[in-house]
Amino acid sequence: MIGDIGIVDETDDLRAVREVTREFLADVAPHDALDRKDGRVDRALWTRACTELGVAGVAVPSERGGLGIGIAGLAVVCAEAGRALAPLPLVGSVAGAQTALMLAGADDVLDALVSGERIAALAVADGAGPPVAAEPTTARRDGTGWRLDGAKWFVPDGCSADLLVVPAATPDGPSLFLVDAAAPGLTRTGVDVLDLTRDVARIDLADTPARLLGRPGDWPAIGEQVRLLQTVAAAAESLGGAERSLDDAVEYAKLRVQFGRPIGSFQAIKHRCADLAADVDDARSAVLHPAWAADESPEHLPAAAALAGVATTRAYLRCSAENVQIHGGIGFTWEHTAHLHFRRARSTAALYGNVRRHGEALLSAMGI
Repeated sequence: MIGDIGIVDETDDLRAVREVTREFLADVAPHDALDRKDGRVDRALWTRACTELGVAGVAVPSERGGLGIGIAGLAVVCAEAGRALAPLPLVGSVAGAQTALMLAGADDVLDALVSGERIAALAVADGAGPPVAAEPTTARRDGTGWRLDGAKWFVPDGCSADLLVVPAATPDGPSLFLVDAAAPGLTRTGVDVLDLTRDVARIDLADTPARLLGRPGDWPAIGEQVRLLQTVAAAAESLGGAERSLDDAVEYAKLRVQFGRPIGSFQAIKHRCADLAADVDDARSAVLHPAWAADESPEHLPAAAALAGVATTRAYLRCSAENVQIHGGIGFTWEHTAHLHFRRARSTAALYGNVRRHGEALLSAMGI
């Protein structure tokens, strides 16, 4: 588990974050998220997680109202949330929208986000991919303010968010805007995706009032930093899910008896579990480096984040699939969590863990 190897010699703070987060999430029932109609984020759980543990502020500097533990602390929280399939807006809201707001200097919004009073979503994708054309979201001046037009697809935490952080095209280049989810001209529609526990929405903007964040043309620089931190957070979440899938598979292999013996004693199952353990071990090592680099050595972050994206995506995909197989018939039942991890692994791979894209980013960071 991520805390067991430590993120660069696990500090007392990180160890405490891991332990209290795991204890806090011990009773999470992932299937409950499937019945929520107004967004799958558990608002009550999120408010408690923010007020009791401070999870939304773990990477926010103390002088800006957070705990100041850093990205390593956020990685620990994301890993524990991934293990529990907790319906919390960590990758989309905290690592994505909140990071963008901090980089844009919108500190006046942070207090409500860190306290859990409000949730923000980062709406980036202008299209759903072929055959849906990616018409860019545009912004135009309206007196002292701005108006947005366009559509954003596959917005994580989009149905639950109170605020939307939206990149849009302006005459001065791609810029970042803040939009209230209740603003006129904004409509959001829940999108059915493979992961039934993830909140995903399409956001339509029609002459919607917005506030410019930072300066016009700031989004490319901000967006690259946000992308890297979201990659680290998603990698940590995938690591937690892969660990849990492996743990569940091994535990079941010890208990399930066939032909008078636990199935874990059979060579085929032993070898499967050993291969999965090696994958998870690689993924742990891959997450350790960018979690450290984000705080201590930013120049190493692009390569480290890309490597983590590749390693954790592959580990989670394989562990979640093999967990279903090792469980046999019970692994395919609706009531079991195995299929929820299977779905989460594939959804995360599509949203944040495209192996080919991360591979190309890694080569680029290495100058190849």
